[in-house]
Amino acid sequence: MVRSSLTLAAILALAGCQQAQAPEETGVCWRVSQDAQGAVHFLPLARGVDTLETCAVLLEGLRLKGETEPDGAYQGYFILVDAGAIKSGPHLTGLHYPVFQPPQRAEVDRDLRRLMAEHGGRLPDASQLSLERK
Repeated sequence: MVRSSLTLAAILALAGCQQAQAPEETGVCWRVSQDAQGAVHFLPLARGVDTLETCAVLLEGLRLKGETEPDGAYQGYFILVDAGAIKSGPHLTGLHYPVFQPPQRAEVDRDLRRLMAEHGGRLPDASQLSLERK
């Protein structure tokens, strides 16, 4: 009985350590939020999104509109956005890689501000975004 109690305690401890998994649904850009208990929630931001970079641009648009940390997810990867960087990785915590380098982000921000001004302050649709690789 003692052994089964210890096994159950170990399983419960490991379950508490498991990290949230980003949805893998094709073409959906998700908003990510955490509640006070640390549970992760996903809400679709846009559908028909072609790339992780396009999803990152949409999330950056939310930041430019005043949201402090509009984190998201795209096809199994988290996208973390703050004033310092846009990063992506398979988990909310741990190692993340930059989605855009600073000069690329500055260009994205300039183009996003222009598009949002043309749309009366609203975010452009994902289909209106095109990213040119340099």
